[in-house]
Amino acid sequence: MSRLPAILGGEPAFDPPLPFARPTVEDASPILRAVERSLESGRITNGPLVRQLEDRVRDLVGVDHCVAVSSCTSGLILLIQAIGPTGPVVMPSFTFSATAHAARWNGADIVFADCNPETWCLAPGDIHDDPALIIGVHVSGVPCDVEGLQRRAKELGATLIFDAAHGAGSQVTVEGARQGLGAFGLAEVFSLTPTKVLSGAEGGLITTNDEALADHLRVALQYGDPGNYDTGFAGLNARLSELHAAVALTSLDHLEERVAHRNLVASVYREVLSGLPGVGFQVVPDGSRSCYKDFSVLIDADRFGARRDTVSAALEREGIEHRAYYSPPVHMQEAYDDLPTVRLPVTERLASQVISLPIWSHIPISDVERIGEAMVAIQARAAEMEERIAPVSDRSV
Repeated sequence: MSRLPAILGGEPAFDPPLPFARPTVEDASPILRAVERSLESGRITNGPLVRQLEDRVRDLVGVDHCVAVSSCTSGLILLIQAIGPTGPVVMPSFTFSATAHAARWNGADIVFADCNPETWCLAPGDIHDDPALIIGVHVSGVPCDVEGLQRRAKELGATLIFDAAHGAGSQVTVEGARQGLGAFGLAEVFSLTPTKVLSGAEGGLITTNDEALADHLRVALQYGDPGNYDTGFAGLNARLSELHAAVALTSLDHLEERVAHRNLVASVYREVLSGLPGVGFQVVPDGSRSCYKDFSVLIDADRFGARRDTVSAALEREGIEHRAYYSPPVHMQEAYDDLPTVRLPVTERLASQVISLPIWSHIPISDVERIGEAMVAIQARAAEMEERIAPVSDRSV
């Protein structure tokens, strides 16, 4: 007999609430020592720690060049600027808005495409409109269909890049070889923000095998100034500080153990929740590994007994912080309501059903089990919750 959910008068699972995400710092001492040396040297931005970070990521990913920037968004902006697409830029709508913002800052003609219903990533077969540039997104750490997107880009004569904001530590099999993300398309761009598995508190990384592109980006992140104050183009101040590089380097030391823990968390979630009617999961393709930047489930209201928003309200009362990544999807957001109306049925269904549950690189497994138990209790009384808290006029799904 499951317990009474908090929204129906039971005791909450967590008091105080359990955070949705929390940065992991295994050992602060090497960070503090590196920051102290940086401050003493007087070189606190775009210096030796940044170069060390670039070199280590370059070698880890297996590319020729890695360029550190102030954020994944600034990296995408500068990368798209360097490419200079002369036609449509196709991207998924089921992504964080920064993917689209980077194209819009460049004045690009954006076309949103639907996603694969299992992986939730951009579907090669949904790419049309004769694009000049295709942006794949590794959603929540699940790798795109890299080979399929590469074939589609070649068919269309389009440049292919990847928003790999969530991708550090994820792996994919291409041409029979398993490798980490970062070496596909013209370039991939990673994020180092606090919710990421590899974090520098803030920052981003661009990986590429194109030497001319890497050289251009190193100038672009310095306002477009090659070093003589005679700027060749309108770049940005997108330098990464030594302080953020110090955090990222220590984070890199622990990347594999963080990914292992998050995969364990995901397996516990799946074990507890897989028996519940109406709960669906994002699929990690065979031959791939997700870093599980996020762990999200889908709530099918007809089978679960309650709508996603009702489940969300119940989780809030349980003291379980959560998100709805990505609801609304970008093509339905106010910032892009000037674009022609499109219907993306898979994207819109996912956005109406998704709930992202707490996951961090040191979350206790006992807490994950309690979250699962709370979800079991919520589903057991789902119809009662729906009847009690959902307005009569809003019960249709």
